[in-house]
Amino acid sequence: MPVPIRQIPANLLVPSQYQEIDNSLAGSQGDIKKALMIGYKLSTSQAESGKPVNVLSAAKAHQLFGHGSPAAIMAETFLSLNKVEELYVLPIPEPEAGTAWKENFTVSGSALEAGAVRITINGMDFDAAITAGANAEAVAAAIVARINSELTLPVTAEAEKTDITISSNVKGTVGNYNSVFIASSANGVSIGKAESVAGAGVTDIKPYLKGLGEVRYNFFASDFDDIGNIKASSDELESRYGPLRQIGGRMYIVLSGNLGSKTEEGTILAKAANVNSPHIVLLPRGNNPDLPCVWAAAWCATACRILADDPAANTYDTKINGLIGGEEFSADERQKLLENGIATYRLDTTGNVLIERLVTSYTENTDGGRDTSYLDVQVTETVDAVRTYINAEAKKRFKTWKLASTEENFGGGARVMTAGVFRSFLAETYQEVFIKDKQWCQDFENYKKSILVEIKSGSKTRLEYSHQPNLIGQFYIAAGLLQFK
Repeated sequence: MPVPIRQIPANLLVPSQYQEIDNSLAGSQGDIKKALMIGYKLSTSQAESGKPVNVLSAAKAHQLFGHGSPAAIMAETFLSLNKVEELYVLPIPEPEAGTAWKENFTVSGSALEAGAVRITINGMDFDAAITAGANAEAVAAAIVARINSELTLPVTAEAEKTDITISSNVKGTVGNYNSVFIASSANGVSIGKAESVAGAGVTDIKPYLKGLGEVRYNFFASDFDDIGNIKASSDELESRYGPLRQIGGRMYIVLSGNLGSKTEEGTILAKAANVNSPHIVLLPRGNNPDLPCVWAAAWCATACRILADDPAANTYDTKINGLIGGEEFSADERQKLLENGIATYRLDTTGNVLIERLVTSYTENTDGGRDTSYLDVQVTETVDAVRTYINAEAKKRFKTWKLASTEENFGGGARVMTAGVFRSFLAETYQEVFIKDKQWCQDFENYKKSILVEIKSGSKTRLEYSHQPNLIGQFYIAAGLLQFK
């Protein structure tokens, strides 16, 4: 049996003891998964547009992308829930021709005694202290000062005498999801809401997605929910999942508004009808107060912490800390969401958001027929993990091997690949790793029968194979019949 020595020359004559080191049989497969948040930066920020940045702290995120920017808020949210996966942020510039969302308020009266004004921004409450005898202009100034003291808010405020304008930090439609309520408890002071101005404009993120190159990001969260950018995201993810790139990842995108129907423009179901990707998970924020960027980052951080360790893991009832779950869909509504490729959640007795079922947006095949092959995100994650494991293990185990088209007896220890050797490798990996170790797959006997390996006719370098892993499922439903007497 030949010893596969490669670094010690066969014609070496100098006496000594020599041993080369080969680590190919040591260690185990594993890598640190990467998550990428995609959101707007402020125009005044120091980060370069379209260049992914590794972020380790919320403070650094706000410093890099601008205090209160969607990109920084996404990073802060993710890091509050998950510090295991490597976090990267893709900062996107605001739309050049866009306009910013604005909400206007008017203060009237004067404080007869000391009191406070309650300010609620995206579900978060703040109080502005009002001194006795303060006139309307002083009250407006106090409200503006209190809002601007919260540096990580996605809005800023300014006052002109008794008129207050609260504006989104960035231009574009993204600001339209902000919600602001101001109410006075100070005797003699009232706050009136004036005309609002919607933000307009969306940045096309397609060139920035293309600029990511071949770095693998396993999980994405995007703050871009318009159909053009979702299509661009879907195309990029499909390309990454393909056989020539094999750097697949799943993206979490939030849909806001009323449930509606497929034909009601602007509703959740109507938006989902334009999406059909096994790599995009749609999240129904509805009209909950937390911003879409917070929902996307929070869901991504929580789900990927589980799926990074086990892509086939059941995520049912996983709690997403920090989200304000004010709105809950009924069972019938959740059925409609799932049928249309939208993930669902429920609320516990204290209002915490619990993941119910993580499904992908893929619902139809190319002929328009109903297709559940990629229903649960665990399917896509597990298929990707199986492929990645086989590729990495084969590269590790069979590096520098030769290839033979016949099943000769090349002698024990020979580094010669044959169809039989590769068939045995697949069967062994399936049984020992995918079934016994990781519980990703099942049904070894039928898997063995599915394996087809051959050396491509006319080639001395290419082995081709097909196999049919039977993925393990998710225990979501038990349907029984109780017949009592």
